[in-house]
Amino acid sequence: MTADTTLVLTALVLIPLVVLWMAALFHIVVRRHDLSVPRKAIWSGLVILVPYLGVLLYAALRPPRPPTRTGGEDPTAASTAIEQLAGLVDAHDAGSITDQEFSQRKAAVFGLVGPSD
Repeated sequence: MTADTTLVLTALVLIPLVVLWMAALFHIVVRRHDLSVPRKAIWSGLVILVPYLGVLLYAALRPPRPPTRTGGEDPTAASTAIEQLAGLVDAHDAGSITDQEFSQRKAAVFGLVGPSD
């Protein structure tokens, strides 16, 4: 192999591994708010001292993130509620529903009462 081929192969292997290593460190230090400082130090030390094996171990064994939403809420539920409220406001402004109907339907959208109440 020539020096150019060795350089290209080294770059093709080394650059992605360094990027992976830096991404793991960034993830540990900056993005993991649920980890305590000592745990961040342990994971960072492992990734720094044994770079590629440490990254693989962190990816395989890292503690799971706590759920961001409680109660199993559907992320599309908020946009659906907003669309329903916008439709109610339009219908109320057009005069097709009364103030009382608007209040009842709005309460139903927020889950305060049943839709038929």
